[in-house]
Amino acid sequence: MRAFFKDNGIIFQHSCVSTPQQNGVVERKHRHILETASALCFQAHLPLHFWGECVLTATYLINRFPTPILSHKTPYEMLYAKPPSYSHMRVFGCLAYATSINPSHKFASRAKRCVFIGYPIGQKAYKLYDLDTYKLFTSRDVIFHEDSFPYQSLAHQSSTTTTSVLPIPIYDTPLSPSPSQDINNQDTTNQDTPTPPLPNHDPHITPEP
Repeated sequence: MRAFFKDNGIIFQHSCVSTPQQNGVVERKHRHILETASALCFQAHLPLHFWGECVLTATYLINRFPTPILSHKTPYEMLYAKPPSYSHMRVFGCLAYATSINPSHKFASRAKRCVFIGYPIGQKAYKLYDLDTYKLFTSRDVIFHEDSFPYQSLAHQSSTTTTSVLPIPIYDTPLSPSPSQDINNQDTTNQDTPTPPLPNHDPHITPEP
């Protein structure tokens, strides 16, 4: 890169440590990417360990968004001198079924239930996450359900499970008097005569005369 900078008249300098204001353009672009990736993650209710796929998809989309800085052209168009195609784009994090190329037997399922998590680099395909084997793979033959999000239903189930268990309330004063309070509240005249224990009442036993 030093030779490229020299040939194009660019002065290469290092910024000071803990001084992001000296590199404001990169910091703003970094914030733009993170905010877009966070929106994708929240909208699809994906777990945090998919953050890398969210960032890659965010950069893929930003490079194909028109921007006023480039006279309402896309970075893709400025680089390749042609507008990008949007026909292949799908909703990030939606439910997808990828065709099984080699099923194990005749009655095996012909599709894999997956989550769409991005666009692979250097392939005209889709990047998918298998919900049964928990593996990433790419496929071209995919059917999308763009109004269904598998992790949204899982998040809803976990939230309803946690909220259904109500905490035990703690009271400052007891709801019923304690045995010590009952003894203190009794009449002092009856303290000398002990109260006989109550007999066990059984409906099948006839009391003796």
